[in-house]
Amino acid sequence: MDDERVFIMDMYNRQIYPHDHYAKNGIKCKIELENHTNDKTYLRLLHVNLEKCLNEFQPDFVVYNAGTDILEGDPLGNLDITSEVYIYLRVDFN
Repeated sequence: MDDERVFIMDMYNRQIYPHDHYAKNGIKCKIELENHTNDKTYLRLLHVNLEKCLNEFQPDFVVYNAGTDILEGDPLGNLDITSEVYIYLRVDFN
């Protein structure tokens, strides 16, 4: 995708679909996680990169999807994000 009106920041396990170059071409800010990334690392990377992206792109609106495969024990995502972080995850855009 080459639409300057759209900015995609994506946090994902880099070991899942590592050769999906077509999909990765649409991502403007790639945050590649390792297997078993924990809450602390996930939240730190989310905060730092989200702030950077919002300063760079300055969107009119934001769609935030916390993902469906980030939870601890999910066999696809292979990350260790607890349900507490997933449920209470909130982003302050002010």
